[in-house]
Amino acid sequence: MNSPMQSLKNPILRFAQFFGLWTAVAFMFALQWYSYDSLHGHSGPFVVYLRWNLEQWYAWLLISPLVLRLAAKRPIDPQHPLRFLPLHLLASVLFALLAVSVQSLLVVFLEPDAPPLSQFSAFLLGIRANVALLLSKDVAMGIVAYWALTGLAQTLHFYRESSNRQLRESQLEGQLAQAQLQVLEMQLHPHFLFNTLHAIGTLIHEDPESAEQMLLNLSALLRVFLEEESSQQISLRRELHLVDLYLSIQRIRFKDRLTVRLAIDSETLNCAIPSLILQPLVENAIVHGIAKNPGSDEVEISSSTRSGRLEIRISNSNSSLPGNMTADEVNWGVGLTNTMQRLRQTYNGSAQLSLRAGSPRGVICEISMPFRLALSSNTPEEELLPL
Repeated sequence: MNSPMQSLKNPILRFAQFFGLWTAVAFMFALQWYSYDSLHGHSGPFVVYLRWNLEQWYAWLLISPLVLRLAAKRPIDPQHPLRFLPLHLLASVLFALLAVSVQSLLVVFLEPDAPPLSQFSAFLLGIRANVALLLSKDVAMGIVAYWALTGLAQTLHFYRESSNRQLRESQLEGQLAQAQLQVLEMQLHPHFLFNTLHAIGTLIHEDPESAEQMLLNLSALLRVFLEEESSQQISLRRELHLVDLYLSIQRIRFKDRLTVRLAIDSETLNCAIPSLILQPLVENAIVHGIAKNPGSDEVEISSSTRSGRLEIRISNSNSSLPGNMTADEVNWGVGLTNTMQRLRQTYNGSAQLSLRAGSPRGVICEISMPFRLALSSNTPEEELLPL
């Protein structure tokens, strides 16, 4: 079934809709005036009333596509109503005057006693007289008609936006479920579990407290990923808590070799970001850094705001970009590619993810997205990452 917006894109169907609309409006007004005059005892033939109203409203049949086009190009945003409201106030008057001019031409052509076109001077005088008459009685109705059309265009505009938003949300839900499964796959693959459990087994006798803490952290990590609600966006504070559960295991595993540094702007803690968007990036920093290269490593997570945007940076100091990996997503891994796709879907193309080499070593991953406040979280404050 075609949506209202799709039907309006078909020129023939669009004209048929406009023709039916304005014919119905003309018929209703004709019936109203005929009934009014009949009640007062001085009505004429109904066809005369119908002809008068067809002349008036068929003028709008001709110019309504222009009105709808303007309303679609310059919609009145409820959040910023003053941006285009003056334009539409002026346009309502101008289109009402244009409708009067078109109506005067229709009157000259359709009225039985109108002068013929061959009598050009009389023809022009007839147009002038009609314009003067119609200016006094139909301009106000024309302004009302303009705003009725603009309201229709606004309704169709927001209907389309709502449909697109629902489609994006359904796509995001599917991508979120896929991201959760990918995070579980990355976190729970045998190599990860083997290393974690092996480290716990080793520490049981050497450092029981650390072994117990590592086991508790692993349990908490599993519980969070298995029980986390499928919300599309969460606060940065909550996301950092999830990242910290993962990093707490890695700190114990790599001991003094791994340093984690946070540079989080407190103003960004309550901003909204796509859930599970940072964890795969931190995973990359660990897997391609300290897990592959000897020596120590420092993973840094920072956030800031700039010009109404949230900037997040994740970096390590002990890895390097592969020679075949470029900044334009060529040869990006599954985690980075899916993260970029989620950002594009969530922010409709207004978010960016970039990857570059650090100096003298290291890799820096940066995310830039619109700054939005998150809804209040039900997570107790004591369970969140202490920053």
